[in-house]
Amino acid sequence: MNYMLAFAGQVDPAMNLGRQSAAYRSRVAFARLREAEVNGERLLAIYLGVSALIEDDWGSHRDEEFRMVQAAKAAHRLASGTHRRWDTFRANGTPYQTSLHVYPKSTGLVLRKVGQALKKACEAVTSEAVPRIIEAKTARFGPHCSHLPGWQQAWTARGTRAFQ
Repeated sequence: MNYMLAFAGQVDPAMNLGRQSAAYRSRVAFARLREAEVNGERLLAIYLGVSALIEDDWGSHRDEEFRMVQAAKAAHRLASGTHRRWDTFRANGTPYQTSLHVYPKSTGLVLRKVGQALKKACEAVTSEAVPRIIEAKTARFGPHCSHLPGWQQAWTARGTRAFQ
């Protein structure tokens, strides 16, 4: 994981990413994470946490792409924008600060590319760690609500069709 962060290249401002390819934007996303001093262990924890949540929820999507995209969203939020500040002056000569905050879109192919990279880096430990995480969570907080009797009827009564 630290390898991906170390060799991600330079950070490109969000204003320059509009017409770039998804592979380039995903590489810049890892470069932003490196510049924000997010380490590989944090990204591993995000991927394992998302995997454990999806695995523990019996009503959740079981598609691997869903898991990758959700983990990529969480990682992308850690360092996604370009922030600039500079001093300017009013007409009467008094100084004030102006700021610009631009965030790149976290959509589609970029999230899939980031998620694929996270999955590839974390797949060696996922199969062993996820059951342990679920076990620890259940011991501390109890079972997920989808494990309780009548959970499907309760959700269907609320009008949710995700479990039908």
